[in-house]
Amino acid sequence: MLLKFPRFLAAVMLAVFYCGTAVSAPKDEIVFALDEYAKKSVKQGVPGASLAVIINGNIRLLRGYGVTKVGGKQRVNSATVFPLASISKTFTSGVTSILVAKGLIEWDTHVVPYLEDIEFSDPELGKVVTLRHLLSHTTGLVPQAYSDLLEDNIRYTRILQILDRVKFVCDPGKCYGYQNIVYNLSADMLALAAGQDFPTLVKELVFIPLRMNHASFGLDEFKNEPNRVVPHVKVKSGYAAVKPEPYYYRVPGAAGVNASAQDLAKWMLAQFGHYPSVIRPSSLEIMHKPHIRANQYRYRAKLSNVYYGLGWRTFDYRGITGFVHHGGWVKGIRTEMVFNPVTQTGMVFLTNSETDVAREIVLEFLELYRKHIVRKEN
Repeated sequence: MLLKFPRFLAAVMLAVFYCGTAVSAPKDEIVFALDEYAKKSVKQGVPGASLAVIINGNIRLLRGYGVTKVGGKQRVNSATVFPLASISKTFTSGVTSILVAKGLIEWDTHVVPYLEDIEFSDPELGKVVTLRHLLSHTTGLVPQAYSDLLEDNIRYTRILQILDRVKFVCDPGKCYGYQNIVYNLSADMLALAAGQDFPTLVKELVFIPLRMNHASFGLDEFKNEPNRVVPHVKVKSGYAAVKPEPYYYRVPGAAGVNASAQDLAKWMLAQFGHYPSVIRPSSLEIMHKPHIRANQYRYRAKLSNVYYGLGWRTFDYRGITGFVHHGGWVKGIRTEMVFNPVTQTGMVFLTNSETDVAREIVLEFLELYRKHIVRKEN
């Protein structure tokens, strides 16, 4: 009987875990508080949300809240799929690190002439732009170049034909300017380096080895997923469902990934170095290293030393260093992922609504971290 007990106990703990209740242990204050925060948000009108919490390198909470669509009966759970929007950028930098480790491309490979059809408005400055510049938003080009055209349903290939009209506002590497179209050039470079299309590349190098079983690329795969959310926008009566927009899916390296909280919990563990056969610790250091000060950031008033790394933002909070973050927004959807790799503690929050709760829960996590991680360790 004694030999069977550990298996029984493990089964019970696993069942409790997937029901969304954290197993009692030190520092569960963060888990309980975030769980209550998400519950309260849904009670106050947010249609649905999904939350993952990792403490000291252990997944401590996976849980869904609310419904996938207002007026519907399908509940959100930790396997429910959301469009990730700009969190997709983190996968592009991750795959870059894998291909760099394989010797197929370098961080400082120049965009021109690697991509033969790309031309810049200033050919001399254009010659300087590298893959590293793309991933750190330091190409020097006007920020958000042609994102408006993408939202007007102009084809990506057509936009690239007029990329040479975008002006440089500084030399490459000297200033920060967030991009979507330009960022996706990195995906084009990786596809060329590996000899296969970018979504397939990410699936084979990241999704499959990390067992991100619900992760996918593109609008069609999102629509074909039975356990998925419907986006919602704010209206006078609360929230109204809308159709998922197709435009940012056209730049898969910038905003093409769909995934669940379960998937992103595994992606966070990879950021903590738990899967060195997928992403090397030395590569993580490069991606998480601050590269350029990033003043255009909605959390900036609450934070300090805000920088962009390679596919990730970095910052300090009230004297605590080393936080890594990325968020995403597309019509009717908000996504957030924040962690501190030093203590291997972080949070994923996904919601099928345009709500400030997504921003506020990040700040809530940071304050809880300060109170329950730093204070106890000191």
